[in-house]
Amino acid sequence: MADDQRASGTVDTQRRRILAAAAGGVTLSALGTGATGGAAAVDDDTLTIIHDTHFHGRFNDSDFENLDIARYQTLVDDLRDEYPNALFFGNGDDLAPSVLGIEFEGEHMIEAMNEMDIDAVGAGNHEFDFGVEVAEERFEESTFPWVVANLLTPDGDPVPGTERWTTVETDDHTVGVFGLGVRGFHDITDYPDDWQVLDYDEASEEAVAALEDEGADFIVCASHISTGNHPEVANVEGVDAVVGSHSGVVFDEPDTDEDGLISEFGDEFDHLGRLTFDVDSGELVDWERLDLYDSEALDEEEYPEETDNITPVDVQDVERHEALAEVVDEYNEELDERLGEPVVESEVELNASFDNYAIETGWGNLMMDLTREVGDLDEEIDVAFQNGGGIRSDATYGPGEITGADVMNILPFPNEIEVWEVTGAQLRTYLEEDAIRPMPGGRGAQPAIQTSGISFEWIGHDGEAEADRIHVGGEPLDDEETYLVATNDFEAGRTTLSEGELVLQSGQFQGPYTMDKLDDLDTIAPEREHRMIRVDERVGDVEAVEANDDTLTLTVPNTEASGGAIEDTFRVVVPGGDVVELDLAGEDSDTIELTGAGDAIEALFEGSGMDELAVYGGFDPDDAYYGYESDDDDEEYRAMPVNDMYDHAKLRAVLSASAVEDALAAVEEPADDDEPHDDDGEDDDVATPDDTGEGDTADEAPGFGPVAGAAGVAGGAYLYSRFAGSEGDDAGDE
Repeated sequence: MADDQRASGTVDTQRRRILAAAAGGVTLSALGTGATGGAAAVDDDTLTIIHDTHFHGRFNDSDFENLDIARYQTLVDDLRDEYPNALFFGNGDDLAPSVLGIEFEGEHMIEAMNEMDIDAVGAGNHEFDFGVEVAEERFEESTFPWVVANLLTPDGDPVPGTERWTTVETDDHTVGVFGLGVRGFHDITDYPDDWQVLDYDEASEEAVAALEDEGADFIVCASHISTGNHPEVANVEGVDAVVGSHSGVVFDEPDTDEDGLISEFGDEFDHLGRLTFDVDSGELVDWERLDLYDSEALDEEEYPEETDNITPVDVQDVERHEALAEVVDEYNEELDERLGEPVVESEVELNASFDNYAIETGWGNLMMDLTREVGDLDEEIDVAFQNGGGIRSDATYGPGEITGADVMNILPFPNEIEVWEVTGAQLRTYLEEDAIRPMPGGRGAQPAIQTSGISFEWIGHDGEAEADRIHVGGEPLDDEETYLVATNDFEAGRTTLSEGELVLQSGQFQGPYTMDKLDDLDTIAPEREHRMIRVDERVGDVEAVEANDDTLTLTVPNTEASGGAIEDTFRVVVPGGDVVELDLAGEDSDTIELTGAGDAIEALFEGSGMDELAVYGGFDPDDAYYGYESDDDDEEYRAMPVNDMYDHAKLRAVLSASAVEDALAAVEEPADDDEPHDDDGEDDDVATPDDTGEGDTADEAPGFGPVAGAAGVAGGAYLYSRFAGSEGDDAGDE
């Protein structure tokens, strides 16, 4: 759940009653919510809007099973009963992506939503995950209207089964509602190339004109566009409110800074919003955000905080809506029969959260290693890539049994695995132009992929990304060579990988394929193996190497960007191989001194056959050096590093084999009567990737093998809101 801390000093709020702690109180009315101060203002002249949906094809929250659609609907019904002229609007992405979605192609959600008495839903991109024909069937099966004003057929007609806008009658008012889908619709869903996507302002102006002609007293946009684009819609004359979004952010309070109000309260089942307006003036007179939680799944200190307008609701005190519960239980029982059995045992926690957008994860490494085994080709598949947004459950699993349903929740899209033959130059372009993505506002970057078979370092500042020291299978990338790359059809179709030659359409969807491959294994223990190496400063060559007995001292250039080197972060790295840890021995403004085991470092060079290896290490970045402007009025610069998945910045120096050899050779050979060196052939000080630990090591020593972390298999086989960005993010991920 992403957060967007919106400030708005102009909201005229009424104090909420404190949630009553009455035993046996099982509905919202019984729990005693409602605005004491707002009661006088809430009358026939007011309109109350309840929002959102954005269910992602799920019947319950991805983390908390008891936060389900049946309890959610109980709360909606109680709000509708409590407030006159109340309407319930959804904002789409309701049919998918989820394991239920891919199993039932959205039928389950339509049956459930038909029980919810929804007044209108703005269609989202995931309604089209199974193609336009299936989407049309689902729209036609709905007993409520789907609205989207800016998506049109080639003939200029609404998407079949939807309306561009509609009016809804309450006891006292006529309310107009229209929907909007993201401008990058073609890039993120199965939407025909020749279908139209209008600009937001054009579609909004058409909707307002039509709805005013139909006598609408109040006009609402049920939005499925990115949060950064909402001001464009809210400032269209005649738009009174924008609710929902594509981004899934959570406002602290509605935004009244634009001409029309903007309200975004997340997605799925964590929050429910209520907005009460004076229809004549269009002013917000009262609002509330319900924050749902499960007291049986959380410690008391983790419960949501109550404020004047934010009401925590323990779903243990909320009864399930009877008709919805029957639908939910029937589909879940059928799904459990299909996918409920364990497929593999994991010895470690598997991270399938949205961390996969920004860092390497054990789950990402595992599934990518398995993907390289697809098909029956004569040649080994060299590389695999996965878009971070395709890893979708935003949850963690294990240690313990992993079920088929778990795997399908992680990989819910009907994405087919393909194999492409590309040149090294095309691989490089893919990394720099498609995989390493600038963050909103040009503040840094993130590698929004998971990988196998390839290692690289990346640097991303000032809105640009660069990949360097790229190795495939431990060998430097050759721009003229060709490589086989496994990925999914979604990722290939929107990136430079499709400029290569399609070698294999496997016919395998990622979820079922991965589930079947895991079913062949007994246990798994994938780790983060540092395949993607983040670098902020390249400081050049190691300036000096000195040996004292078997300890090497490396003098590394310092960087002006540093506010101090960080202990336990420095190491020498072999692409596709091992690492040696280095100790921080000293630092001044010009250099950093590091020490490490000479025989272990020498063994790295001998084992790799390379003339140069990289030294990586962390430093506390100087915010002023990078100069990213802060969003905080009290701070001039944004705190570095700007990506919250990293807790320090990183520098890289280059260490040569000859410098190490010369330093060790200069050490006097021991006399015959000296104690002999340990010559058992073991390089005791060489750390494998599994020895490097967690923390901010997500991008250090690369390593990969045929099946990541599978027990008994040889070789190394792991926002600013990331979803609340500008229009460029609309086409960024699924």
